Amino acid sequence: MLLRRITKHLKDQNWFAVTLDFIIVVIGVAVAMMGQQWLSERDQRTNTEQAEKVLQDDLHRNYFNAKERVAVSKCRIEAYQSIAQKLLEPEEEWIGMPREEVDVVGIITALPNLLRSPSRGWGSNNWHAELGRGTFSSMDIDRRNRIDSLFKQTEHAEKLQREIYTLQGRIKTLAFSTRIGKRDRLRYLDSLGEMDLKSGLMELIAGQIATSIENIGIDLSPELIMQGNEIVAAHNKFAQTVYGDCYVPFNLNAVTEPSQQDAQP
Repeated sequence: MLLRRITKHLKDQNWFAVTLDFIIVVIGVAVAMMGQQWLSERDQRTNTEQAEKVLQDDLHRNYFNAKERVAVSKCRIEAYQSIAQKLLEPEEEWIGMPREEVDVVGIITALPNLLRSPSRGWGSNNWHAELGRGTFSSMDIDRRNRIDSLFKQTEHAEKLQREIYTLQGRIKTLAFSTRIGKRDRLRYLDSLGEMDLKSGLMELIAGQIATSIENIGIDLSPELIMQGNEIVAAHNKFAQTVYGDCYVPFNLNAVTEPSQQDAQP
């Protein structure tokens, strides 16, 4: 209808009406584009807020993983030293060394585990997916780079964790009483040494991950903070009954508020 009216005004050479019609068309297009942009920005804000909530949960989970790994490091070292000392004994008779089961991942095995270190899900699939979509494009670039670097560290931790578990499976025989010759003892000692190196590196990376998350900060609701503290307290109590005095209880209070740097506009 508007096009028909413009055509009529052109035929009548009514330039004032033509100009007015043109202005109306321009304003209409501009309003439509502004409305579309507003809707797009609103959807972007909604997506960013939802992705940020998941990100906070991922940071909290990885912080728990890192603190837990550091908490058992002393116990891990004592266990490795005990096994190494016994492997160096000259006798071929081997008295099995089964240890208390620590069900940290819900895995049930038919054979006893000589060693069991924590196994957790590291990293954040959400971060990589949303970063690729541009969801976090409006995030402060320094914060974005620090979080991206953090999750690259967690990928290394995940890789080391898998390798440590493979090595732990190779020395399961030592949980049983049997006869082990010198050559086999040295072979087990080599596996233990490799596992010791990877575990030490894992604990170093875990400490770095914990520090990085503390610097980034985690913004959780008071309810989630309270719930998390209750879970950690129960976990510490359980772990102490299994590992003993070597276990170092931890808490997550250091990251319940964003850091001063991130809090600045």
